[in-house]
Amino acid sequence: MSSDAVIFEKIAVAVAFSPRCEAILAEARLLQQTFGSNMVFIHVGKNSLQEELYLKHLLHRFGLDQPENKTIWKEGDPVDVILEICQQEKIDLLVAGALEKESLLKYFMGGVSRQLSRKVKCSLLMLTEPNIHPKGLTQIVVEGTDHPKTENTIAVAVEVAKAYHAKKVNIIQESDLSKLALIRSDELKENEAGLRKKQLLKEEDEKLKEILRCTDCGNLEVKVERIEGKPGYVISKFARDCQADLLVVSSPDKQLNLLDRVFPHDIEYALSDLPCNLLIVHSKEQD
Repeated sequence: MSSDAVIFEKIAVAVAFSPRCEAILAEARLLQQTFGSNMVFIHVGKNSLQEELYLKHLLHRFGLDQPENKTIWKEGDPVDVILEICQQEKIDLLVAGALEKESLLKYFMGGVSRQLSRKVKCSLLMLTEPNIHPKGLTQIVVEGTDHPKTENTIAVAVEVAKAYHAKKVNIIQESDLSKLALIRSDELKENEAGLRKKQLLKEEDEKLKEILRCTDCGNLEVKVERIEGKPGYVISKFARDCQADLLVVSSPDKQLNLLDRVFPHDIEYALSDLPCNLLIVHSKEQD
């Protein structure tokens, strides 16, 4: 994958007049400066004169009022409106605020940012602690699971790390214990199951090495680590323990529904208790 393919040329920012609005716009300015992107600011609600003037003031304050940028006001359901605009504007990256933890009721009903994470057809950056003075990124954690989307996800994570001059990228291979349990129960003798497990892990390691051989990491420090445990949970815990600035994961293979939140899909562990900013990479080639 070439570096040109992973740059976010067009970024949309979901703007709500919340206490964190200014911090999110400050982060948006850094994103624009980092990637040279055109920006689209989306506000769902009535276009009152007072709010329009306030938003214009904020965009001017943060240097985001260039002619090539666009502001869209539209009434309707927030999720539906944002999804529609992202598709119409051919957005590469959507930026939204997110709460680190939500109440159980709100989690099952689905906050706007979490609904977007399951439905949007572009990459999504969820900011847990936007800062009025953004600090950039120093340490990034990315999933290295054996999956067709992983190559693109790692390429995006590396490009983001290089663009932000991050110091380190940790690629985490999550060994699915349920998959290994199936190996043991497949009428294999104990020694055969052990050999089969080693073979599968070796194959996964070789695939990841090939991905890294094809990825231009520059001077970036890249560390690969395998952790056994429930996918989604262990990488979130690792990101929290190492105080990562950004966790990068692949988008779900399908839209998640209520059953997926009762019996969680891998990504749901990160969404239910965000360890840090979360970048969900959507590969348009997978559409």
